[in-house]
Amino acid sequence: MSVPAAFINAIQRTSVPQFKYFSSIDSTNLIALEWLENSAPDGSIVFADHQRSGRGRFDRNWITQPGSAIAVSIIVRPELHERKYLPLFSPLAGIALTDVLKHNLQIDAQIKWPNDVLINRMKTSGILTESVWNGEELLGLVVGIGVNVLPKSIPTSENLQFPATCLQDHSQFPIDRFDVLAALINAFYYWRSQIHLPEFMNQWQKTLAFHGEKVYIKQKDGSVQITGTLSGLTSNGDLEILSENNQKQTITVGDVHLRPTGPEN
Repeated sequence: MSVPAAFINAIQRTSVPQFKYFSSIDSTNLIALEWLENSAPDGSIVFADHQRSGRGRFDRNWITQPGSAIAVSIIVRPELHERKYLPLFSPLAGIALTDVLKHNLQIDAQIKWPNDVLINRMKTSGILTESVWNGEELLGLVVGIGVNVLPKSIPTSENLQFPATCLQDHSQFPIDRFDVLAALINAFYYWRSQIHLPEFMNQWQKTLAFHGEKVYIKQKDGSVQITGTLSGLTSNGDLEILSENNQKQTITVGDVHLRPTGPEN
């Protein structure tokens, strides 16, 4: 299998200890989970140019068309002091991506709680974090990140669960996905080092999509659980919504969807 020189050059600008590159694969997360169980070093990555059946929340498919997107899974072996922050590794990836988009590409992006990145209220990235346990011993996490970079990465309308976009549609200059990948990995490492500090939550709050807007939470079966105004996040990353009777309610990550109110949603 030939690994593109541009990919290798990008990885050399990071601290990634080992990588696996695939021209076509079912799911980077599946390969990364297997590798995690077989002594993959912390910080190793799996990248696919074409991902045939990547997975998102609720077992949705995330298809990556060849040459158009970023499909990467980062292997994390949390240190002892990081283990109390395991639920924050998905937003960590979102914070890293929004940081890169703002400072490298001058694109303003927001994090739709808990794990999507939006540009102009359209999805450009999805994140799926999975863990591997041996009994009660945590072996590690796999943080899967998919980013639509070029127009052909945008799913067809029948496969859309939420309006979608790509990075290139918001830039006047050609975007190199391997440059974005390198910057994303470096930002991921940086924000990982900040995960226990107030700056981490402050950054998440600043990039939180629909903050101060009317939203609703619905269950996996489509039933609406709560409507109200999105007021922010708790210290552990739960969502706070001020209900219509002025009661603050806390939503924990699970089989729920966050949506803004409006005819398109």
